[in-house]
Amino acid sequence: MLPEFTTTALYFLRPIWLLGLFGVLLFSLFHFKKSKRADQQGLIAAHLSDHIVSKGSHSNHWPIAFNVLAGLACIALSGPTWRNIDMPVYEMEKAQVVVFDLSYSMFASDIKPSRLAQAKFKTIDLLKQWTEGEKALIAYAGDAFTITPLTRDGNAIINHIINLSPDIMPVQGSRADLALDKAIELLQNAGYSEGHIVFISDDISQQQSQQMIETLKGTNWVVSILAVATAQGSPIKMPNGTLLKNAEGDIIVPKLIAQPLYDITQATNGLYLTSSYSNSDIEQLGHYFDNQQARKSNIEQHSAEGFAIDDGYWLSFLLLPLFLLLFRKGVFFTLLVAFYLPLTSQNLEAAETSHWKNSQQNAYQAYLEKDYQQASTLYDDAFDQGSALYKDKQYEQALQQFDRAIETQADNAHAFYNKGNSHAQLQQFDKAIAAYEHALVIDPTLQQAAKNKALLEKMQQNQEQQQSQDQQQNQDEQQNQEQQQNQEQQQNQEQQNQDQQQNQDEQQNQQNQAQQTQQLSETDDDINEELQALPNWLKNMPDDPSILLRRKMQIEYQKRAQSQPIKQQTNNGVIW
Repeated sequence: MLPEFTTTALYFLRPIWLLGLFGVLLFSLFHFKKSKRADQQGLIAAHLSDHIVSKGSHSNHWPIAFNVLAGLACIALSGPTWRNIDMPVYEMEKAQVVVFDLSYSMFASDIKPSRLAQAKFKTIDLLKQWTEGEKALIAYAGDAFTITPLTRDGNAIINHIINLSPDIMPVQGSRADLALDKAIELLQNAGYSEGHIVFISDDISQQQSQQMIETLKGTNWVVSILAVATAQGSPIKMPNGTLLKNAEGDIIVPKLIAQPLYDITQATNGLYLTSSYSNSDIEQLGHYFDNQQARKSNIEQHSAEGFAIDDGYWLSFLLLPLFLLLFRKGVFFTLLVAFYLPLTSQNLEAAETSHWKNSQQNAYQAYLEKDYQQASTLYDDAFDQGSALYKDKQYEQALQQFDRAIETQADNAHAFYNKGNSHAQLQQFDKAIAAYEHALVIDPTLQQAAKNKALLEKMQQNQEQQQSQDQQQNQDEQQNQEQQQNQEQQQNQEQQNQDQQQNQDEQQNQQNQAQQTQQLSETDDDINEELQALPNWLKNMPDDPSILLRRKMQIEYQKRAQSQPIKQQTNNGVIW
């Protein structure tokens, strides 16, 4: 369909170029006065000068041509326009999906009261932030299941969140890649080509992260992650009070590994956050998609205003014959240099780099403007590239550049210092401390390296103390469990004795109540008839919503196992 144009009053897109007309006028006056002074020098009488001195056939042509050419060029550069193109912008619905991790590691308590409880609180707060658009809830462990399809009613989703637990999942594991496929399928079936997918999780493996990035490549899905875990980790305490152990009998302590999570968000221009006890993380997530995509809730018709068409290019046809008059005088080549930058629209006037600076100056300018990705590509020096990549939170790539810088300058203390910072960001504390020590050997006055080294050593000591405390706590819990078991055995024995006495009393009471039962038999028969009239599904319906969710997912998982047996037999990941 061809675009529609509307005619408006004449105006200029870049009116500042009209100031050039004053420069043309001043040049004309200057040239005119100069020629008059040349004629009035008095060397030859005025009535004889015209007959004796030959001025040339083209002497008066090129100043006039230049003035006209410069004036037309100024008008063309000012962007005259009298037409608008009607480009209506239509509303695009907003859809956001919460993907909830229900692997066993969510029972860990490094975030109080537990990762699972904290994740539920954060999800409820996030759904309350999303007051517009459709939202959905997906839970996953060894497989992914739709808890609530896309709906505008956030309370309908919140009602299900309180019943979420790893116990209700039909298959254990941690398959975030299947959860992503499920979320994309849910959005696509609803007719969306882009949307916001928010993972509430504590861990995604490096292999799954790469697989998810491949799935998201070339799409418009924005994936954000709220990590509910800490780098120190914590044992997994099961609902029955025992601690989850691996096949070797060692207690499992799941820890946060942030890099795979960060890689996913970077590949989709999403947001990576770690859970905080304040509400700042939810506020950022709640408004991130709106700010990122600049959605509009209502249809905005720009047909009244439209997009202006730059009609200055029509004047270029008038400039061509005038260039012929200037060609032999060399003015043509001067104008090429003067007007090096071509006519551009308003959206392209600000270039990323300057043609008047070298690449290193442009790199430094990009660094100052916090365009670290551009700066890293423009810098030639490995140390500068590493600094830009570090600022861009690409710590592994920054580490490679700092290693290159150390190879060329082995006595560069700052390179070792930045290398230590990169290792620290990657949770590689031993390597970070070694790099800081090397930096201090080269430059003992580098106080920041000493401070960071002391900070990491203190963190390691705290981790060791925490682990020892956890082990002691585990031993105490096991002792308490043994004591509880002994107490329960004693209580069971006492209960058995009481039960025997109660049975004897009940037998006596039954004989006394036999006569009363006969009198109420007619009423009981009426009640039994009403109960038998109810359908079986209604009589057997459980009162606990979590049981309904468990049965729903079990049935769905069985159907998948029958239709896609190969997929269900693949590795579902470790159970935590």
